[in-house]
Amino acid sequence: MPAFFLVQWADSSGKLVEYTIKHGRLIAKPVGPRATGFEPHLYSFPDLPPDATCFLEAVFFDYADRVAAEALRNHLSAAPVRWTSELTSAWSRFVIAIHLRHPDAMPELRAAAKSVWEGSSEEYQARYEAIKRAEDPATLDEYLATRDPLTATKIGVNMIIRVFDNEILGKHLNNMTWGVIDVGRSPYRFLLSDRAVSFANRTNADGSACLPISPTRLFVAANTLDRLQRLRALSPCDIVHNSNRFLVGRARRFVWAHDRSQGDFIAKHMSQRMEKTPLFPNIGFNR
Repeated sequence: MPAFFLVQWADSSGKLVEYTIKHGRLIAKPVGPRATGFEPHLYSFPDLPPDATCFLEAVFFDYADRVAAEALRNHLSAAPVRWTSELTSAWSRFVIAIHLRHPDAMPELRAAAKSVWEGSSEEYQARYEAIKRAEDPATLDEYLATRDPLTATKIGVNMIIRVFDNEILGKHLNNMTWGVIDVGRSPYRFLLSDRAVSFANRTNADGSACLPISPTRLFVAANTLDRLQRLRALSPCDIVHNSNRFLVGRARRFVWAHDRSQGDFIAKHMSQRMEKTPLFPNIGFNR
């Protein structure tokens, strides 16, 4: 969970409250936004040369998060700037990535990339045989080994980037009706968890995607204006309660809060409705 996003839950001292469950006990502690919601080397590929090991984080996410931070400021601003195509796409990419950027999901993505590459061997071998010269090795694997033995790893990284930068889902989110719902009148505040995005009925008229973007504001993307207006018509208390129960129930490792006032609620609901694994059983990559 990027620090620029978590900082929205920080108090005047710059700390937010991190909730975890350890040995059956709920632990709450104040932390800085950069001291929580991460796992070392989650996106690293140690097979690659040192300057490319952290390409996914150092290059792809560095750019994606910088522009997403601008988009977040726009959502929270009283006087937002015009939504450019870059800002719009950056926010859609961020919403998708938040759904995928989890330590329990990355092994699935790595395994899927490896499976697709290995499953394509016969197809690519046939293509190779159609163009190979007499002096070339007999198999594509042998040819690649002489040219670049890290080809499979590099292709795997590119496949994973394509999942985070999902063109089909990203375009769909770009074209949905966006809005931010302010629940400042509610006595309760939005909580955040490591499973923070809720997608519902994406392909029909009632489809929506929701993500708390501060303790008092909820980003909503809806397939129709009517759906967005019906969500806005709900009472702020109901909006907060429904979001908190869903996100806290799905939490796999962390829940974050602005303060400790909802500790009892978190203790009751945290991780009670976790998704079954694998999180993305049907994930695949178009070749």
